[in-house]
Amino acid sequence: MAEFQLIGAKELEEKLRAIALATPNKLAAALYREAQIEMTESKKRVPVDTGALRSSGVVQKPVFDGKNVSVTLGYGGPSVDYALKVHEDLEAFHKVGQAKYLESVVLESAPSLLQRIANRIDLMAAKAASE
Repeated sequence: MAEFQLIGAKELEEKLRAIALATPNKLAAALYREAQIEMTESKKRVPVDTGALRSSGVVQKPVFDGKNVSVTLGYGGPSVDYALKVHEDLEAFHKVGQAKYLESVVLESAPSLLQRIANRIDLMAAKAASE
C-alpha cells in the first residue's frame, strides 16, 4: 500500500477535523463523493481484456470509527481474483490500461484531495443555506 504525506496542509487538516466533529455526515458525504470521482478516473486506467476487472471497481459507503470516517475503494472479487496481480505487475504489457491503475490516481490527487473535500463541504453548506 502506498503512503503519502501532504506538506503545508496543517490548517486545512485542522479545518476538516473541526467540520468532522461538528458535522460528521457532511464530511462522510464529501469524502464518499470524492472517492467516487477517484474511482471513475481509475476505471479509465484499468487494463481491459473482458471488462470484468473494470466492472469490479467499487466505492464502499463511509464507515465511522469513533471520530474517524473512511471510505474504501477497490477492485476484485471472486470472478476477478487476479485484480491485485494486474495492479502490481509493472512488467506486464496491456493494450489498454496500466498497472497501478488505482494507486496512480490516488497519488496524483493527494496534494489537492483535502482541499477538494473542504470545497465540497462548503458547497453543501451553501446549498443548504439557500434552501
